[in-house]
Amino acid sequence: MLFFQGFLLLGYLYAHGLSQLQNIKHQLVIHGGLLLVSILFLPYSLAISVNTSVSATPLFDILIILLSTVGVPYFVLSATGPLVQRWQSLAARDKLPYKLYSISNIGSLLALLSYPFVIEPWLTLVNQGWAWTISYVILTSLFLALIWQLYQQSQHLGASIKHEQSSQFNESKWVPLLWLCLSAVGVMLLVSTTNAMTQNIPPVPFLWILPLCLYLLTFIICFHSPKWYVRWYWFAFFTLSAFAAILMFFIGSQFDIISQTLMYSFILFSACMICHGELVHLKPHSNKLTKFYLYMSLGGFLGSVFVSIIAERVFVQFTEFPLAIFATTLLFMLCIAVDKAKLRFPKVVVQSVLAVPLGLLIYLFMLLQGQFDQHDVASKRNFYGLLKVVDVKVSGQQERRLIDGTTSHGTQILNTEQHAIPQSYYREDTGVALALESLIPVGNSFEPLNVGLIGLGAGTLAAYGKPQEYYHFYELNPAVKTFAEQYFSYIEQSKAVVEISLGDGRALLQQEALEFGSQGYDVLVVDAFSGDAIPTHLLTQEAFELYWVHLKEQGVLALHISNTHLDLKALTRTLAKSIDKQAVYFKSEANDENTNDAEWVLITNNQQFLSTYKVKKLITPWPESSNKTLLWTDDYSNLFSVLK
Repeated sequence: MLFFQGFLLLGYLYAHGLSQLQNIKHQLVIHGGLLLVSILFLPYSLAISVNTSVSATPLFDILIILLSTVGVPYFVLSATGPLVQRWQSLAARDKLPYKLYSISNIGSLLALLSYPFVIEPWLTLVNQGWAWTISYVILTSLFLALIWQLYQQSQHLGASIKHEQSSQFNESKWVPLLWLCLSAVGVMLLVSTTNAMTQNIPPVPFLWILPLCLYLLTFIICFHSPKWYVRWYWFAFFTLSAFAAILMFFIGSQFDIISQTLMYSFILFSACMICHGELVHLKPHSNKLTKFYLYMSLGGFLGSVFVSIIAERVFVQFTEFPLAIFATTLLFMLCIAVDKAKLRFPKVVVQSVLAVPLGLLIYLFMLLQGQFDQHDVASKRNFYGLLKVVDVKVSGQQERRLIDGTTSHGTQILNTEQHAIPQSYYREDTGVALALESLIPVGNSFEPLNVGLIGLGAGTLAAYGKPQEYYHFYELNPAVKTFAEQYFSYIEQSKAVVEISLGDGRALLQQEALEFGSQGYDVLVVDAFSGDAIPTHLLTQEAFELYWVHLKEQGVLALHISNTHLDLKALTRTLAKSIDKQAVYFKSEANDENTNDAEWVLITNNQQFLSTYKVKKLITPWPESSNKTLLWTDDYSNLFSVLK
């Protein structure tokens, strides 16, 4: 979103500057030339190889990747929209072109929905890159044809410019500031609501699409026809949603998934209708169209910067969510103040009435804030999200949990007699416990295990470490390492030698393979959760080939596939076959002491390990759903193929 808003701003800035040229032919020739030049920068392939370096600046890295792949073409695309609208307003003189902005957002909405449902399931990344490139060339050709047509009408367009200059279109000096603020708060609402939804609601795949669709839909509605935004009806709807928003910020996780999704959707939709409805209400004459879009894009960029960079460093919680709600109410009051239309009551009276819900919202927030987080031991917010350590009482036992969003990354019983016993997904008799306890290195039953683990969590698996064994954790999030060492004792009390490396697990393994060769692991555990799903790049054929560079020939690859929404059994089974290995499945059912089912897949050709009594006893038959062939590569993956 930060990249999108940043380059949108640059494109609109260029469009505004170009539109200030008095000679319309110069505008057309310059932009036509830029369209042709941009073809040289097309990303013929969007496939990006895995970066073997480990960076402490992931946000910067992502921006660099986007800049190098789609930066120049996207800059030209972002500028072309307002320029075409501006030229259209000159060609059709008295007809405002803002409806075109609604149509362009319909295109954005269709593109957003088509990618996961149509494009990703059928095209590899390389083919997606070619399809995008061909589409861009076709679109450029259409734009050039339009520019040639307008060039033929340059005399008429020039006359329209002179007509505009002879007319007066005045506006309040505060109006451009409102354009900027309304746009900024709209983006804040989008990103902060998305954060709130994906933190409180179990991370259902594609959940992030819903708020973005609603955001685009409010643009489509408001810019299509001003009649669809009835100010006072929408503000009444928003006021009710605003009180719900404050409650959701504190107790949202207490509601079921459907209720949360509906409430967050109503909150976002009503608030964005206020922001974008007032934007349309304040839109200028078409002679200031590019200026209007420039302020909108600047506001969107500032909103993205605030949520992506500033809020992460200033707030421990996602406090920008209630702040955006307060700001929407305040901006509505300011829009009433600058409105030239006559109201039924004096503006002072109206604003005094509007101040009441704002005051009540702030009071409710402060009241609940005092009672919030009473079970929290620690919390940390960074680029990777919001991480918490909480103490809860379960079945009379005091437990400490590491929580990322709604996903538990490890549990420890605080009772001194049981605090060294692995809990939750890592308890006794789970697949990973068998790999760490029952595997005997070939040829030497006394040789200590050499274990690699992608994903640290609370460090629970370190509890299985025996004297002289080596446990090497790879952890992406620095806050996880800090919390595992400070608030849990698994690592400190482990009998094994424990080392923790920070960075993406696959990238670190790739780097080690290049610099040092194989690590010679007896067991490699993949337990790297991103919300409720293992990151895609850890479940590709190339990733599995890399794992076996670091595993001994008779080693064991242990994959944690417990998941609410994704069925990864067929995928992991096919991946095992692709590297000529055997996969076995273990499912440990939930019980009174352990509330979570634990599903693990062990991949190995070590028949001695697989034939041990305990392993044979606990192997779970593969369900029928795992029989289909499903293979992901670095060039192709399809989330729909593993949805439950």
